Amino acid sequence: MSYSGYEIFQYSLCEGWINNLYDSDNKPYIFGTIEEAIVELQSEFDDWRSEIECGERNKSDGHDIDSFQIVSNITGVIYELNLLNGKVMISNTSTTN
Repeated sequence: MSYSGYEIFQYSLCEGWINNLYDSDNKPYIFGTIEEAIVELQSEFDDWRSEIECGERNKSDGHDIDSFQIVSNITGVIYELNLLNGKVMISNTSTTN
């Protein structure tokens, strides 16, 4: 697996922006394209929404899209995200430089 690509970061009060996804070798999961990262995050939001609708999860336990971002570990570009009509979309970009 290549370790250059796109990572999904989630904001944590204790640790700041971190990648919580790990592969089978316990290394941070890296997506080859930004589209793959968006598909993964969309799947998570779809699952959370379904769990809320079925009563398996409290609405207050749903995740806020503002606590996620996608980062290119090649270029340093940070993709801020929006949830528009239930779909994960890129809302803004910035660089870490």
